[in-house]
Amino acid sequence: MTTQDQTTYDPGTFDIIQNALQAVADEMFVAQRKTSMSAIIYEVLDLSTSILDPQGEIAAVGAGIPAFIGVLDKAIHGILEKFPLDTIRPGDLFATNDPYYGGVTHLNDMVLAAPVFSEGRLIAWVSNIAHWNDVGGMVPGSMSSDATEIFQEGVRIPAVKLFEEGREHKAVFDILYVNTRLPDFLRGDLWAGIAGLRIGERRILELVK
Repeated sequence: MTTQDQTTYDPGTFDIIQNALQAVADEMFVAQRKTSMSAIIYEVLDLSTSILDPQGEIAAVGAGIPAFIGVLDKAIHGILEKFPLDTIRPGDLFATNDPYYGGVTHLNDMVLAAPVFSEGRLIAWVSNIAHWNDVGGMVPGSMSSDATEIFQEGVRIPAVKLFEEGREHKAVFDILYVNTRLPDFLRGDLWAGIAGLRIGERRILELVK
C-alpha cells in the first residue's frame, strides 16, 4: 500500500469522537425512556437508539434490546431506497414499521429516523425503534398466532415522512391515531420517540461545533 492510499488520523481524537457519539446514543435512549407512556418501553426497555452515517451504517448504539442491534441500519437503508438523498431535507423525520420498507421486526416495532445536516450537508442519521402496545390488526396488542397475512397484524407504515422540512404531516399522525385501540399511549410513545431524535440531533450538532 502506498502512502497515498493510507488514511491517517489521530487515535486520541478518534476515541473522543467515538465516545461522544456513544454518549449521545445513550442520552437519546434515556430521553425516550423517561418520556414514553408505555411500561413496555420505560420498564421492559423494549427499544433501542442509534447514530448512523449518511449511508445508514451504524456509528453508535444506545442501550436497549440486544436483538435491535443491527436493525436500525436496515431501516435507514430501506428509507434511502425509497427516498433518494437529494429529496431528503433538514427537518424531515421518517417512520416505518413495514418489513418491505425497512421495518425489520414486526409491526409493533416502530422505527423513527431523522437526518442530521450541518452547513447544508447530510452528516448523520439519528434513529430509534420501540415497541408500541397496539397498532391495530385482528387482536388487541396486534400479535396473533392465528394471523395468516401481514394485513391482520396491524397498520403498515411504509417509510413515510412524519415531518417534511419541519412541517408536521397531520394526516399521517391521524392515520396512526385511528388505527390503534390505545391512541393516548400511541401518541405519547410517538412523541417520546420524536423527542429522543431531537435530542440526538442537537447533541451531534454541538459536537460538530
